[in-house]
Formats: sequence, structure tokens, C-alpha cells
Amino acid sequence: MKFLPSLRSSYFLAFLVIASLFGYSIYLQMSGGFEPCPLCVLQRLTLILLGICFLLGGLFNVKKIGKFIIGSLSFLIALLGVLLSGRQVWLQLQPAGSSNETCAASLDYMIKVLPFDQVIHNIFQGAAECTQVGWRFLSFSLAEWSLLCFGIFLLFSFWQLIRKVK
Repeated sequence: MKFLPSLRSSYFLAFLVIASLFGYSIYLQMSGGFEPCPLCVLQRLTLILLGICFLLGGLFNVKKIGKFIIGSLSFLIALLGVLLSGRQVWLQLQPAGSSNETCAASLDYMIKVLPFDQVIHNIFQGAAECTQVGWRFLSFSLAEWSLLCFGIFLLFSFWQLIRKVK
């Protein structure tokens, strides 16, 4: 008999991992002085949404339709996280001077002043703060770790979506 954790316990474990990652990002901001760029803020919001999905999956004993809804939603949110963090990694890997290195306004300011489509355009255009690498662990930047984690959550969500429910 092989050991396979239940749907609920695996979702709850994934929620605990997300809570730890989010807590560490707040710790880096508060103690290390790393202010999040607009892409980082969007990645944090994506992480929160993914954590809520995983928490719901862990709290409720879902049947087939609930499993499909939570699995699909978490898959789409994790895919968004992969896209956001992948964009930031791409911006950071560009040679100096080739990406947009102008000073950008904060995300809060852009949301208050600009229309939504321009906010999204400015975020994905990339600003100087999105291209900076201020923290590394095992030679990977925070954006690269974020991409790796969202990739793992994407695979986990897919696995949760296709696995059989007893």
C-alpha cells in the first residue's frame, strides 16, 4: 500500500508552505529593507489568492465539483504567478541599459492616478526597481525563487486536479 496524503491534508500543507513564504517576504521587507516593486506586489497578491484557494481546499471536504473548482482556480492563479515572476526574471536577466530603467511611480500611486489598462502596461513594461536584484540565496534572486515556487504550485495544482478522490 503506497502512502498518498488526502486531498485536504495536501491542500492544507500547501497552504502552510504559502503562509511561510509570504511571512518570509514580509520579514525581508521589514528587516532587510527590501521594498517590493510593482511586479513583486502583484506576485504577493497572487500568492495570497493561491493561499486562500489552498486553505479552502484544506478546510472543506470537497467532492468532484468542488475538487474541480478549487483545482482549476488554483491552477490558473499559479499560472498567473508563473507569468508574473517569469516576467520579472526576464527583466532582471536583460543586459544593463536594454530594459526600461526609468524611475517608476509606486503601484499605489499608479492605481490612484492612471486608468487600469495603463497601470497594467506600466507594470509589465518593467521599471528600474523591477530589474534590480537585491537579495540572493544559493545564487538565485528572489524573482527566480518566486518563479520556482509558483512552478511547483502549478504542478501541485495540476496534480490535485487530476488525482482521484476517494
